[in-house]
Amino acid sequence: MFKSTALATGIIIISTGLAQAACPSRVPGSTPEAIAANQQRILCLQDEARQTGQQQNYDIQLKSMQNTLRNMQLQQRLDSLPKFTPPVFQPKPTFPN
Repeated sequence: MFKSTALATGIIIISTGLAQAACPSRVPGSTPEAIAANQQRILCLQDEARQTGQQQNYDIQLKSMQNTLRNMQLQQRLDSLPKFTPPVFQPKPTFPN
């Protein structure tokens, strides 16, 4: 369970890292080509921001599921413990002298 989770997280991180490297650098100037290139860069950066937000959302969901699983396992362990029944107190009879 945890190995597959770690593998999935690793794949997502690697794919996100590759997307960040794909955005071009800023093009100086005010020519129509420079403006178009900068617009493409902005769209690429916005897409990266969206992917980063999704990744963070997935990480939060994953941690929540792991915590829920951990809580369920702990509850199951607690439920399997023998139930404590206190001994019944029986006072010894006292006889007057």
